[in-house]
Amino acid sequence: MTPSGETVADRAAPGPDVLRDKVAVVTGAAGGLGRAISRRLHAAGARLALVDLDEASLAGAAAEFGEEAATFVVDLSDDEQTEALPGRVRAQLGGLDVLVNNAGVRQIAPILDLTPKEWRHTLDVDLTAPFVLSRAAIPGMIEQGRGKIVNIASITGELAFADRSAYCVAKAGIIMLTKTITLEFAARGIWCNAIGPGVVETPMTRAYFESPAMRESIERNAPMKRWAQPEEIAGPVAFLCGPESDYVNGTTLFVDGGWNSAKTY
Repeated sequence: MTPSGETVADRAAPGPDVLRDKVAVVTGAAGGLGRAISRRLHAAGARLALVDLDEASLAGAAAEFGEEAATFVVDLSDDEQTEALPGRVRAQLGGLDVLVNNAGVRQIAPILDLTPKEWRHTLDVDLTAPFVLSRAAIPGMIEQGRGKIVNIASITGELAFADRSAYCVAKAGIIMLTKTITLEFAARGIWCNAIGPGVVETPMTRAYFESPAMRESIERNAPMKRWAQPEEIAGPVAFLCGPESDYVNGTTLFVDGGWNSAKTY
């Protein structure tokens, strides 16, 4: 028996409508990975609350979903804006069932060149915002009987990458935040899991693959000898948002072509 009173047998069989009538929040929805995640959740039947700072790009991302998506322009480095978001989503869409903390920034610089301001901004967006947003969303999820949170972590939460200290620390924090949310709230109907992507080709990262050193590193370290496309991350995210993952909680699923298996860089 689940906290909402239903049994596993009561749940709909896996299929394209497993998220029908559910409201899913996706942060960083205007980016390449955010758009892919949004498409996959929409295909599963969810109504979307698309969140980003870039208003024009956000409108473009929402256009393909028509009335099944609402947009929310939010600066996730602002605690007040972030904390208010779940209430705004519920007021406009009538609920909040799924939260995907996808938005992220990163600075590529050696530690001695990275400023404290840049460090704080990375942690504000990549780690503090998921904490603030989850903290604000969880009470309503508990009240309605269930809710799912999926955090986008990274293999850099497990493996140290040079010139990305703030990003690595933030993603390591996301992995631990995922575990602690589960520890405190799993018995009250909350699921919290993370996805740890490897190298993914998006508009933000596409220039990386022009570097022979980056290509060589991927071929050397990833057993599958290639990087991922956003759709290959969106599928596992959708799995963790749906009923098929109802006995998965507090875990980080690495979707990295096997890179984390070798523990090298």
